[in-house]
Amino acid sequence: VDCPSLYNCIIGRTTLAELFVVSLTIHLKLKYYTKDGQVATINGDIAAARRCFEATAKNLTTVVTPKKKKAEQKLPAVNSIGSPNPV
Repeated sequence: VDCPSLYNCIIGRTTLAELFVVSLTIHLKLKYYTKDGQVATINGDIAAARRCFEATAKNLTTVVTPKKKKAEQKLPAVNSIGSPNPV
């Protein structure tokens, strides 16, 4: 299935073993050690995974990912207009 995504990658078992990766399939996460010795986490996208799974189940070859609308930015409300130090 052709699923356009930032997360599309295939990592082989040998690479996973070399990086000491722990895969949490049910949570769509990979955890591994960085060069600094800290644990890094790669998170998957459950909505994209679901769309790809449904496309595969329907025997489709491509998946269209809907674009997210930009959230409207709320401006702070003005309660009163005046100078902070009245004369």
